[in-house]
Amino acid sequence: MLDYELDGEGRFDPEDHAPGGGPWEAYPSADEDGFGHVKMCYFISCPESELPIRDYARMGKLEPRYEEGSYNEHSSCNQSGIRNGLDRGMSFIAFYTRYEGKEEDCQGRYFITGLFPVAARREIDGRTAYRTEDPVFLSIEDGLELNDATWQRWFDTDVPTDTRGASNLRYMAKFLEQDTLAWRDVIDHFEQRRDRNRFDDYVAEVEENRPD
Repeated sequence: MLDYELDGEGRFDPEDHAPGGGPWEAYPSADEDGFGHVKMCYFISCPESELPIRDYARMGKLEPRYEEGSYNEHSSCNQSGIRNGLDRGMSFIAFYTRYEGKEEDCQGRYFITGLFPVAARREIDGRTAYRTEDPVFLSIEDGLELNDATWQRWFDTDVPTDTRGASNLRYMAKFLEQDTLAWRDVIDHFEQRRDRNRFDDYVAEVEENRPD
């Protein structure tokens, strides 16, 4: 566990949220009946960083909001896939990207790099935002690569491609139901690397590069 709690006694204060919308509401536990599933969500990575972090430098991306432990509170991202997360039993968001950072050997390859257990939700400006208590965000070297071998293992097919035949997962919508092979691989991957969590480094980097 990280050294903060949702109740505001530690790092993040639930009252310190974006203006407008409703309050943060507690979210069902992943252990509750009908919950525990994983939604995969794409983000654009930053070419100025070694970390697979949101593109704060080139495109000014605001989400995922590592520094506030939230997603979709400041900008609308992947709403079609996550807005009904409560109804579908979504308990985790798995963030994946086509890596564009400084580690040349990994550039252009797809990785799952963050696991965001959902702890709370709120409605704001017509969208649904989520908050986490215990995220795990990894270095690109520790990420879970999404390639043909992974796709064959999980879904018995190759990675989706675009009209040129290149791998293209940006608009791929995957909802991993609890206890499926893909779900187990994702959860196990991040649990086994919890001691290499780089979340604090993600937060430090975006705060250091926050526009004046």
